[in-house]
Amino acid sequence: LFALSSATFCSSLWAASLDGPQISQPSGNGVIVYRITSSSAAINSATNGTPQQHLDAAKQALISFRNTANPRDLGDAERELAALTDDQRNTGFYFYRASLRQSLHLFDEALDDLDTISVMQGDNLESLMMRFTISFVTGKYQAAEQACEALKHRDNNLYAASCAQQLQAATGDPSTAYRDLKHAMAEFGVLSDRRALIWASGTLADIAERAGRDDTLTLWQLALQLNRDDLYTRARLAAALLAHGDYAQVLSVTEDYMAVDALAVSRAIAQKQLGDGDALITTLRERFDEARWRGEILHKRAYAQFLLDIEQQPAAALAMAEMNWTHQREWPDVIILARARDAMNNKVTP
Repeated sequence: LFALSSATFCSSLWAASLDGPQISQPSGNGVIVYRITSSSAAINSATNGTPQQHLDAAKQALISFRNTANPRDLGDAERELAALTDDQRNTGFYFYRASLRQSLHLFDEALDDLDTISVMQGDNLESLMMRFTISFVTGKYQAAEQACEALKHRDNNLYAASCAQQLQAATGDPSTAYRDLKHAMAEFGVLSDRRALIWASGTLADIAERAGRDDTLTLWQLALQLNRDDLYTRARLAAALLAHGDYAQVLSVTEDYMAVDALAVSRAIAQKQLGDGDALITTLRERFDEARWRGEILHKRAYAQFLLDIEQQPAAALAMAEMNWTHQREWPDVIILARARDAMNNKVTP
């Protein structure tokens, strides 16, 4: 009824906001270009337009944010939603505000909006997918399981298979989850819509990574081919390439995505390994310092990785990874927390 796009919920468990203007680092030199753009999604004034026009503008701003990570889009969406009075707030309003709050890591507030939708008209596919995503990312597996059970009553069985096996991988046996989801994709894939296939493909790649499978890179590459604009999938692929030491491919995947903290940090680490990266590292250091000054570090996982792999500060990295763990508990969050702890243990071991 009010889906944003196929990119929004499918493989997009990433829901972080970004600080500062979009940054582009041209290949072959050390110049950093700041590209400041204005969103075309927002209408000229928050006092103009009908309620539906404001909702449509908020929707377009949220889609733009998912595709570009430009934080101005979140401001545009917030302004458009604020233009609606209490009596104009329908289920579309609460859904888009939940998406906005998810992007700002206001997970409890986003769930409150989804609860309002449930009371107003009952859950639909999009609200259930968002509810599962938020609950899974924050490690609230019982709530995630409840949303997944509700998805089983929908027409497309691949949604239910994807969420069920992702829960199985996180709480039990990822190898069995991998096998069962791959079987479900073979059984239901032809009958599924593209959004379900995209979501299942990203889920399968995540499960493969948890299981330590050799086809992890291939599966993330396939997931990105299905959804080239999905920044979460791109960031996971870059991280997997980085873990395999394929630094040249990391540079290829991250080029022109410097506004995304996770991609920018992966690129900086790859450049450092190749004997370069001073300009980007300086830019990231300034970006994180400014965010700390404002108290707005939303993407703590990327900052923890920056502290660990760039700054060589395991104590600070561990503190940030632990802070991140209180809000997000995905597989990459498990990895950065374990790596930071290992680095601290190695530091104190005589």
